[in-house]
Amino acid sequence: MQKPYRPFQISCGLQEGYDSSNPVHAIEEARDCIQRWIERRMHEEKKLVAGTLLRGEFIYPWVEKELMSSSYEPSFQYVGMVREDATDEEGIEMLENLALEFLQKFKQKRVHIVFGKEYHIIEGVE
Repeated sequence: MQKPYRPFQISCGLQEGYDSSNPVHAIEEARDCIQRWIERRMHEEKKLVAGTLLRGEFIYPWVEKELMSSSYEPSFQYVGMVREDATDEEGIEMLENLALEFLQKFKQKRVHIVFGKEYHIIEGVE
């Protein structure tokens, strides 16, 4: 049986904000956050996405005045496929809703979403 392939990936840092002295969350907190989100959506009879939680590290350039360097922080990716019974609009709604949970829980400036060929950034309020 062939089905439409609509992969997703949500990437989020586990360190709060950009300061290296800020608290770092454990990946288990990400798992718990996803499970609470799934259970809440099931009780509300809303569609949801299931996937695989992967541990990772964001590696990025760091520029401060004339000093150029790089840095890293622990992160996670939640990856999977949006089911065929959801429209693209419902897929985006689900992914953005979950990304907002991550934004708040981990006090992030932004959370990254890839859905199919689209890329979205969910940003927190400064």
